Amino acid sequence: MPSQWGIGSDVSIGYSLAPSESFERERVRLAGEQFGEFVEWDGIGDAAFGFSERLPMRAFYHTPAGHTEGWVRVGDHTVWVRVNRSLVPLEDVRPLLEKVVERVSPAMHEHPIVLPEECPAVDHPVIARVFGEVEYARGDAGWGCSYISSRGWVLRAGGVSLSSEALKEENDISDRNLRDGTTRRLPSPPGIRWTRSANDRVWRDLVTRDATRQKLEVNFRDAESGSRPTGVSEADFDELMDVLIQAWRDAVG
Repeated sequence: MPSQWGIGSDVSIGYSLAPSESFERERVRLAGEQFGEFVEWDGIGDAAFGFSERLPMRAFYHTPAGHTEGWVRVGDHTVWVRVNRSLVPLEDVRPLLEKVVERVSPAMHEHPIVLPEECPAVDHPVIARVFGEVEYARGDAGWGCSYISSRGWVLRAGGVSLSSEALKEENDISDRNLRDGTTRRLPSPPGIRWTRSANDRVWRDLVTRDATRQKLEVNFRDAESGSRPTGVSEADFDELMDVLIQAWRDAVG
């Protein structure tokens, strides 16, 4: 589902495109977090938990840092909700998670590819060559596109609209990351800022467009290792990014 974005509030709701171990992996990871509250929930699906992060500082977008999230496993399905950059109590997230779980259906996996025309098609020549055969895909016209290939690779592209204040914060953060060397800037047209993570274990790009206050984030990884897919060069990823940026701009301006 598309994220709902605003100053201090970014609510995202999602479910797994294919059976995975993400539920157990996240439960173990979050239960060991130092700055946070972790709780197991009974009576939701087969298993459920909630986590609320409490960072000892104030951060971006003029709100307290941290996030609150809830996860549930129902058979082969994993469903989650997450509220970013807002100190939302866990007891407020549980009812939302319960409403999402009520809508869990086998049909979620019976139709492995459901993409709007705003997303690049699964048989796009660049996606077919670089990413491989797409087994699962979901998208939203407003704008988000996710793909899983037969090779076990995951490609996620998501865009959000920003307020003027949030856009300034994003650009300030980008400047700091560039100075710190955690990202590097790529050539882009005037009014567009395109940066890439300097971490050689992941493919991760951020693109912002000042005129329309739009932000695009793209992640490309091997689902099992969590690292860059083997055999994919930077030139290959550049081609994927060109396709995704164009589709994003066509959809949101």
